[in-house]
Amino acid sequence: MKHRHVSSPDRLSEVHHEFERWRKGRRRGTRIPEELWEAAADVAREIGISKAAQELRLDYYKLRSRTEAQLDRRPAPETPSKGGFLEIPLGAPAIPECVLEIEDPRGARLRVELKGATPAHLETLARALRGLAS
Repeated sequence: MKHRHVSSPDRLSEVHHEFERWRKGRRRGTRIPEELWEAAADVAREIGISKAAQELRLDYYKLRSRTEAQLDRRPAPETPSKGGFLEIPLGAPAIPECVLEIEDPRGARLRVELKGATPAHLETLARALRGLAS
């Protein structure tokens, strides 16, 4: 069962149908196949564990555990450098999609997903985050 990356609503619907198909054909007491758990964890990372568990009719804590285990197995994404700087010119067009991840020295993390953000939006966000750090 190969999984392709598509937008969250489409992917959620696809995985939901895979689970329903499996549920209809399984014998009582049969464990969920690893491929379905992997697909559910992928969806949970995109839309959130709570929503994915509810939509896919899975136990929240089991899905959370599987999602965390999946993240632990994946290699960390390559980053240019910690504390790097990325300049975005003010005249730049809207950014279709980006993820801003910030981690402080104590390990606290903040992840912000932006779609269609303009440099002005990023400036406002940066100023607000700077105010929180003060």
